[in-house]
Order: sequence, then structure tokens, then C-alpha cells
Amino acid sequence: MNRLVYSAAVTLLLVGAGTAALGQQFRKAIYYGTGKNTSPYAVVSGHLTNSGHVDLALADYASGSVSILLGNGDGTFQQPIKFSLPAAFALAVGDFNDDGNADLAVVESAGNSFGFLQILTGEGNGKFQKGELYQLGIEPTSVATADFSGDGHLDLAVANNGGQSGKGSVMVFAGTGKGTFKTPVTYKIAGSPWGIAAGDLNGGHSPDLAVTNISGYVSVLLNDGTGHFKKPVSYSAGGGEVVDVKIADLRHDGRNDLVIANLSQGMVVLLNNGNGTFGKPAIYRPCSGQCSAGPEACTVADFNLDGKLDVACAAQIDDSYLFYGKGDGRFGLAVPIADTIKNWGGYGIASGDFTHSKAPDLAIPIQNYGKVAILLNTQ
Repeated sequence: MNRLVYSAAVTLLLVGAGTAALGQQFRKAIYYGTGKNTSPYAVVSGHLTNSGHVDLALADYASGSVSILLGNGDGTFQQPIKFSLPAAFALAVGDFNDDGNADLAVVESAGNSFGFLQILTGEGNGKFQKGELYQLGIEPTSVATADFSGDGHLDLAVANNGGQSGKGSVMVFAGTGKGTFKTPVTYKIAGSPWGIAAGDLNGGHSPDLAVTNISGYVSVLLNDGTGHFKKPVSYSAGGGEVVDVKIADLRHDGRNDLVIANLSQGMVVLLNNGNGTFGKPAIYRPCSGQCSAGPEACTVADFNLDGKLDVACAAQIDDSYLFYGKGDGRFGLAVPIADTIKNWGGYGIASGDFTHSKAPDLAIPIQNYGKVAILLNTQ
């Protein structure tokens, strides 16, 4: 799963200073192992049991497994429950069979060949059963879930990088509400798609799609209201290698914006014009001067509980860091997250209230060491 690195001239935007003291937003990291010879890559948080506590699921591409860490509700987690899944690369949580229990959609990606979508059906107690298996495109890299058609059932969208074939695409699977999915509709995407997110981008009340491209831009596919999507429209995301994307209303104006992890440049923000089109990218670097690498993934939440959305990013080489939001779509300078370690391999990141304190905490996979770091909020 190697990615090429591109370079481009961009505008650097650094606005103000962070609103919290350096590194004091989170407590010292607590580490949980995911098993011998593991390298956890992706992480998602959610209620995987009926306990009311936030749990974690991690995908391990190298060892071919998914690890479930059940939360105790006090910021601690139980020993991992392991599932053997070849080349598990990306995850999404949702109730795909409408039984009230959370299920998992797992993308299995085998490099420059066809991948698969494996559905794990949850029993509400942390146990899962293998469900249907669906063939994907070449080198699938990410998955998002939403009710695209408005029929009350969750659907899935998968980004296929295309590998050496150059046949990048998005495949949309319509859910039946029984844990199964209809034959996918495929949308061609130029370049090399990587990350995907679902959310209403044009005020049409139907989830649209944003797809990053490691060629330096993000593509927006607007929903026609029936679960089908219009031709993708692309916007610059600062050049370089664009990987993760999140959708969030950064200005509290009812218009969802895009937050993008650009491995070559930093955290990138594209503000919504209100109709599903986007302006020029604002780039926030993780450090002054030349950084070893930008973020691999970002998550959006109000970490300091000031009513304004913030962004936490995980970097593979440099420290992970936090950008405090100003509530108007702008952000302060990068604040290193306490107790992060260089070269720790932070490819993914997830936020959730692990302690029932109403303050979002963080989980970051430590790929190089077979662990996940839990950083509890000091709020």
C-alpha cells in the first residue's frame, strides 16, 4: 500500500495561537496492545455493545485482523477480541441489519488487485459473526456509511484507489436493512482516490460524498436525492498527497465544510459556499519550517468544550497535534499533543467520549509497536 509523494507550491496560513497551554489538553497516553506481530492501521470508535460505553475497532493490514477493544466507561479498555480478516484496511460502524446492534463493514485491500468488503454482524455484546462478502475494485482504501437513498437503511460507499491500473472509482452499495447489499453502482474517479466521507454538502438533506485524491485534490459527488450521485467535481486541496477527509460545520452556519489531511502540506480546510461548491484551500502546517510529514488522518470535535470545533491530527513521523477552532472556519497554530512519540506510526485517529465526561478523548493506532494510544481529555 505504498503511496507516491507529490509536491506543489501552496499558500501557508497560520492564524493566532492555540487557546490551551502546550500539550495540556490530554493526559499522558495509556497504551493497549493489539496482539503479537500486529500493526494496527485504521481505528473507529462507536457503541459496539449495548453497554452505553464507547468501544474501539482497529484494522491491521499487515497481520490480517480486526481487533475489538470494549470500553469500560472509565477510559480503560478490555483485552482485544480478535477476528481474522485478510488485509483488513478500513472500517465503518453502523447497524446494517436494523436489529439495534452495531455491525462493522471492513475493507480488505490486497495491494494492486481486487479487494473485498466483509460485513461483520454484531450481537450487541462485542461478538461478531461474518456476514456477506462483496468484491470491490482494485486497491480499495476507505469506506463510509450513510442512508444515501432515504429509505431508512444504511448504505455503504467505498473508494477504490485503482493501483497501477489507474481505474480509480467509488462503489456505492445500497443496503437492504437485512445486513446485505445490492449490486453496487460504480462511479469513475480520475487520479488515485484514497479517503472518503459522507455528509450533506449542498443543503439537499441527502448525504453527499467527498473523496480525497493523492494527486492533490478532493472530489465532491452530490446526491441527486435518490441515492445516485452526479458527476464528481474536483477542488484543489493544496497539492501534494491528499489522504483523509472529514465533513463538519466549522462555522455553525448550517453549511458543512471539508477538513482534509494532506500528508505533504498539513491540515487543509475547504469552506462551503453554501451550494456544495468550495473555495480555495486554507493550509495549516503542523510545525514552522519544513516538517518530516503532514497528517495521515484527522478527526473533528470540540476538545476544549468552548462550543467551537477543533481538529486533531495523527502523523506517522512527526508528533500528532491539535488545531483549536475559532468558530469561523479558521484555526490557531498547531499544538503538539502531550506524550506523543516521533516515529510511532500514527496512521489513523478516532475521537469519542471514553469516560462519560462529555469531553472527547482520542485513540491513535501505533502501527510500529502493535499498540493503540488512548489519550484522555483533561476537561
